[in-house]
Amino acid sequence: MKMTSKKVSKDIKFEEALDVLEKQVEMLESGKLTLDESIEVFRYGIELSKICADKLNAARQEVEKIVTVSCDDYRLDPFQDLED
Repeated sequence: MKMTSKKVSKDIKFEEALDVLEKQVEMLESGKLTLDESIEVFRYGIELSKICADKLNAARQEVEKIVTVSCDDYRLDPFQDLED
C-alpha cells in the first residue's frame, strides 16, 4: 500500500473529519500496514484529531446561554457553567 503525505483542509467539516479519522484508526488496527505506512496514517490521524478538537472547542465557545437580567440587559454565561 503506497501512502503519500496528506494535509487536512482546514475547511473540512467536523463530521467528515471524524469519519476520515475513524477510517484511519481502522487502517491502523488492521495490522496490514508497514511501519512507515502506519506512522504516516498515525500522523494524518493526529492532524484530523486536532482539527476535530479545535472545531469542538469553537462550537463549545459559541454555545452560551443568554440570561435575561432585566428587560434591556443580558448576561452571557459560559457553556461550562450551565446547569441543564
